[in-house]
Amino acid sequence: MLKHTLLLAGGLLMAACTTTTPTTNLAWEGEELPERSFRFTYEATLPANGPGDKLEMWIPVPVDTAEQTISNVVVLASHDVAIHPLVRGNGKSAYLSSIGEDLSITLSFDVTRRASSGGMSATADELELGLAADSMIPLDGKVGMIAASMPTHDDEVATAEALYRHTFDRMRYAKPEGGEWGRGDAEWACDSRYGNCTDFHSYFMGLARAKGIPTRFVMGFPVPSLDSGETKVGGYHCWAYFYDTEEGWRPVDISEADKDPSKVDFFFGNIDENRVEMIGGRDLVLEPTPEAGALNLFIYPYAEVNDEVSRDLTKSFSIENL
Repeated sequence: MLKHTLLLAGGLLMAACTTTTPTTNLAWEGEELPERSFRFTYEATLPANGPGDKLEMWIPVPVDTAEQTISNVVVLASHDVAIHPLVRGNGKSAYLSSIGEDLSITLSFDVTRRASSGGMSATADELELGLAADSMIPLDGKVGMIAASMPTHDDEVATAEALYRHTFDRMRYAKPEGGEWGRGDAEWACDSRYGNCTDFHSYFMGLARAKGIPTRFVMGFPVPSLDSGETKVGGYHCWAYFYDTEEGWRPVDISEADKDPSKVDFFFGNIDENRVEMIGGRDLVLEPTPEAGALNLFIYPYAEVNDEVSRDLTKSFSIENL
């Protein structure tokens, strides 16, 4: 089958939000930020089951941020590909479709990723969005009640840290087969007290927003450390940011802290360089809009066959160190 190749210049991948260089590196104050470079490859296929099937597939496309630079983007696909900014959310999506033919796409790009203590500025619109409820992060339920019962400190950093420690103490990282984890449902996480990264960070975000602290959510992939020699990338990872009026957006990674409690102090306000951000936000609106409408999460390929959600996908992810 003819392969359709799309080359994207680096300038086309700038993020829609501000990407100010971090102002203060609290974990590395006075030191150079650790960074690394690698080539990331994202592959996905969607089979056709009948000659008249209408197949559509979307995958996330990363953009430059203050913490990463994306370059040398190449898309190889079975059919024409269109790249669009997200209508709602931060990042881009690649879209391809067919009638009765298998879809396949390979997205490859170079990443220079920096460890970070945050410091990115925000627009008024971003801060307003960072205080608003999402479909799975309501502010008027149990999470909001818990937030109201907790003390508010003199500055948002102290309050955010108390919420971070509360989430760390309350939640445990677990993904039991058949469980409802992985939807980023803050109310469910409040009751279950376990889950994956989406559940940890949605619970924290609900608490913080209920306290008047803006937050934002990003999804990407953890990548093997330089000394591991591994090239295969497993499942996705997500983390969150809260807004510090002195330092700007500051990262938290509570699920990673739960996996390694020796890093609980580090992961409040800091993240390492062994990751890549693919997309930001919740209740994401893609272009063209899927029949299902806004997506709660978007990191793996999303597909519809005959306007119905399809799970009949294969996907794989890998890196090559540069």
